[in-house]
Amino acid sequence: MSVNPNEAYLEAVTMTLAYFEKKENCDEKLIEELKKERDRLLRELNIHIS
Repeated sequence: MSVNPNEAYLEAVTMTLAYFEKKENCDEKLIEELKKERDRLLRELNIHIS
């Protein structure tokens, strides 16, 4: 369970991104926008992925 709203939003964006990446006929622009938003949230929450 998320501690704050940004973590909840990050979880939702990540799950949505995973769903669309699995679909065969998904808008690539939408996927790129979701990735940008996920990266922004990760930076905002100071989470580093290596």
